[in-house]
Amino acid sequence: MLHYFYCAELAYTMVVNEKCDVYSFGVIALETIYGSHPREFISSIIRRSTAENIILQDFLDKRLPPLVDLRVAMDVVRLVSIALACLNPNPKSRPSMKEVSQEFLVNNPPKLSRPLHNISMLELMN
Repeated sequence: MLHYFYCAELAYTMVVNEKCDVYSFGVIALETIYGSHPREFISSIIRRSTAENIILQDFLDKRLPPLVDLRVAMDVVRLVSIALACLNPNPKSRPSMKEVSQEFLVNNPPKLSRPLHNISMLELMN
């Protein structure tokens, strides 16, 4: 199934390449964490200004159990960081799918210096 943003990017660039697939992966990953298609959020991250006001914990699907396990919380931070990198508005700045898969294989999760309610989506974009 093609996502709206994938189609919009294709219509805008008229180029089909592996970076379109990377973008779609980012959309699907965020959709999984968010619980529905994150249309408005994806539109806002292009502007970046709104993303700093969105807290990671508030973005997570409300049906998920609280993230009390530190390892699970770190995995969520990693997933969202990778997904956001895949949504970079500049296709050349997106990782390749090989780089994405290697990130998931690395056994070095990001250190959680603060609780999820203190981490903004903008921080994870950088």
